[in-house]
Amino acid sequence: MSNKCEHIYEIHYIRAIASLMVLLVHVSAAYFYQHGKQYNDYTFFINQISRFGTPMFAMISGFLLFYQTRKKGFKLNKFVSSRFTKIGIPFLIWSIFYLLFSYFALKINPMKDGSNLFLVNFLSGNAFHHLYFIALVFQFYLIFPLLQLIRSKIVWPLILILAAIINWYFVKVDVSAFFEGMPALVISQRAFLPEWIFFFVFGGFLAYYWEPLQSFSKKFKFSLSLVAVMVVILAVMEYRSVGSIPSNRVTNFINIPILTLFMAGIMDSLKKINIFDTFLKEIGSLSMAIYLIHPFVINIFDRFAPQIFWKTSLFPITFGIILLGTIIFTKLIQRLPFSSYILTVPKLKVSGSNKQIQPRVNEVSVAK
Repeated sequence: MSNKCEHIYEIHYIRAIASLMVLLVHVSAAYFYQHGKQYNDYTFFINQISRFGTPMFAMISGFLLFYQTRKKGFKLNKFVSSRFTKIGIPFLIWSIFYLLFSYFALKINPMKDGSNLFLVNFLSGNAFHHLYFIALVFQFYLIFPLLQLIRSKIVWPLILILAAIINWYFVKVDVSAFFEGMPALVISQRAFLPEWIFFFVFGGFLAYYWEPLQSFSKKFKFSLSLVAVMVVILAVMEYRSVGSIPSNRVTNFINIPILTLFMAGIMDSLKKINIFDTFLKEIGSLSMAIYLIHPFVINIFDRFAPQIFWKTSLFPITFGIILLGTIIFTKLIQRLPFSSYILTVPKLKVSGSNKQIQPRVNEVSVAK
């Protein structure tokens, strides 16, 4: 087993883009509420197209775990302690923070429906609307020790097909209707593993086929660019025909692999542009922090920003202010004692004579 764990800048950059997509979804949703619970064509387009971001995060979470195992092997004790420190503790801290924020600022009582429902909501990441994904990642971690036993490249396509079938069934069928009480409540949660499992398993598939797929994406990047444009066009047709659609929709079983290969293919070109290279490195390293903090920043901006900032024409400026505010808040938290338990920010390794920063592939990549 090789001890070398390569630095894969393509995945780091894709993580940055996914992070920006998630932020775009929530900023456009803020415009929805500011405009009397209505989208216009522009904000609805941004909201729907940016929903590729969440399944990309699920894919990246799987990729980094399986790629590290492929290169370094698997040690259960180290895995458990690492995940608890990097994800578990921040999840607890930010869940409590958002519960207090909801209670004192938004006047929402989290205990109004009783302690049992409160516990389910807390564990399901419902302390605030975005934390469900962190709860979902914990479920990824529960099945990962079993899935990591699959080291054969031949088996992974079969596992991917099986995951697609499971995911399709649980998205299309309301399984919670077959149960009552607490089981029905648990199954109906947004953070229910079978409804997202394809994207995590695709990350594992990508990890085991990374080298040939990376070569393919770079060789056929022009063709993939055309296919990616078609994905966007078809996505627009989809939401225009059926309305708002969720991030784990079945069509993303095709969209996410295509978009991942497309982005992997063009990253060499982006890396040569210093401003994009620097920006994506920074956003990628702060992706989890941005994910955890940005709803708070949006709420504060919503309360105190002049109404003019909610004009549709100023969307790019509003988005930029919220992104910058989130980054500043992150930097301030990093100055606190024990900040690593509050926010997980991957260390970036400086290598080479030109001091290029390379992301460590074995760092957590939730965001998200």
